[in-house]
Amino acid sequence: MQTILPPSGNTIKILGKARSAEHGLRWMHYVLAQPVEDGVLVFHTLTRALLLLTQEEYTAPDAVAELRSSWFRVPQEMDDMKYADQVRFIRRTMQKEPEHTTTYTIFTTTDCNARCFYCYEMGRSRIPMSNETAHKAAAYIAAHCGGEKVHLHWFGGEPLFNKQVIDIICTDLTEKGIVYESMMISNGYLFDGATVEQAVSHWKLKSVQITLDGTEEIYNRSKAFIYKDGKSPYQVVLANIRRLLDAGVAVLIRLNMDEHNADNLMELADELHEQFGENKKLTVYSHVLYEFLGCKEGIPADSRNELYQKQQALYHKLVTLGYVKKLGLRKDLPLRRCIADHGGALTILPNGELGLCEQYSENNFIGHIDSEKLDESVRQSFRESWPALDACRKCFFYPECIRLKKCIEQQKCYEQMQIKVREDTLSAMRNTYEAWLKKEQISEEEPHSDC
Repeated sequence: MQTILPPSGNTIKILGKARSAEHGLRWMHYVLAQPVEDGVLVFHTLTRALLLLTQEEYTAPDAVAELRSSWFRVPQEMDDMKYADQVRFIRRTMQKEPEHTTTYTIFTTTDCNARCFYCYEMGRSRIPMSNETAHKAAAYIAAHCGGEKVHLHWFGGEPLFNKQVIDIICTDLTEKGIVYESMMISNGYLFDGATVEQAVSHWKLKSVQITLDGTEEIYNRSKAFIYKDGKSPYQVVLANIRRLLDAGVAVLIRLNMDEHNADNLMELADELHEQFGENKKLTVYSHVLYEFLGCKEGIPADSRNELYQKQQALYHKLVTLGYVKKLGLRKDLPLRRCIADHGGALTILPNGELGLCEQYSENNFIGHIDSEKLDESVRQSFRESWPALDACRKCFFYPECIRLKKCIEQQKCYEQMQIKVREDTLSAMRNTYEAWLKKEQISEEEPHSDC
C-alpha cells in the first residue's frame, strides 16, 4: 500500500479509533475504487485519503491493518451517514468566519442586450447602477476589505451595458490604495478593442465567462440580441473572444445544452478548435439547462439519459481538443458550497442592496451599502440544507454534497447527476495519481456546482 494523499488530520481526529466489528468488515460507503496499471486506487471522500493498493491488497483488504485504522474498512452494521454528519457538524463549528469581506459580485445593471429564452432573470426589473451608487459601492468595499486584496466579479444583466460604473469603482479603489483583480460573466458582445484594453489595464480583468448556445444560426436565434445593424452576433463574439485571449485574459466558454441543441454543440466544438486551436487561456465546458432550471419534473427519464449521454460525448470531445483542464482531488473536505454560504462574500445590486447570491437580485437582501448592519438571519437562511434523501444513505458523494434550500434545483437528485459526479471524481483520482507518479503539482478539483 502507498499513500498518494494522506487523510485530513482533523477528520481522522473526529472519527477517532476504529470501532469494533462483531459481524465483519466492509468498505465504507464513501470509498471509490479505480483500477490502474500498478494496482487499484481507493479514495475516501470523507477523510480525503487516496491510496494505491496492489491487486492482492484490494482483493483481501482485511489483511491490511491500515485500511481498518484509516476508516476505509468499517463494521458491517455501522451507520456511515451518522459519522459523516458528525464530522461535517464539528468541522463547520471549528471553521472560523472570514474576518473581512473580500469578494464582491457587482451588478452594474440588471439590463441586458440579449434576450435569451432560458434566462432566469427574465421578467425582473431592468435597473442600471448610478454613478453615485458606484462611488458608494467602492467606499463600502474599501471600508470592509481590511486592506486585503479584493476580488471583483462583474455581473448583470450584461455588465458591459453599464461599464462606466466599472471604471468608477476601479478608479476609486485605486485612489484608496486597495489592491484588486476582477473577473466577469458576460455575453461577450461589447468587448471591442478599447474595452479590452481598459479591462486589462484598469479593471485588472483576469478572466471572462462567455456562454455560447450553438453554431452561428442557433446562437443568433437563442441570444436574440437587440441590435438590428446586420452584424452577426456570433461572429462579433468570436472576434471578441480572440481579442481577450490575445490580451492575456483567460476565457471560459460555457456551452448551454438542452435537447434542442445537444448535437449542434459537437459541431460548435469543432468550430472553436478551428478558430482558436489549443489555447492555454481557453477552457470550454458544458452545462445542462434542465439542472439550472430547477430539475424540471416533466422531463422523462429516457430524455434525461439521452441528454446525459450527449453531454458525456461532448465532454470527451472537449478533452480531446485540449479544452478541459485536468484537475486533481481536493485535499480537504469542502464545508461550504459557494460564495452564498461561505462568508466573506457579498453581492452589490444596482440600487445598493447587499445580497449573498447572484441568483437573488430582487429579494433576500442582507443589508445596504448605506448601512453597517447586516441581517445575520438571512445569512443563516442561505446555509440551510435540504433534508437527506433515501439515496443519500449509501451515496459515495454524501460527505461532499451540500444541497442548499435557497437553490431550488438542488431539492432533487437524479441518477444522471450521480453518475456524472462519480465519473468526475474517478477522473480526478486518475489525474492526482498521474501527477504523483510524475512528481508534479496539479490544481485541485473544483467544487461541483449547478450555477
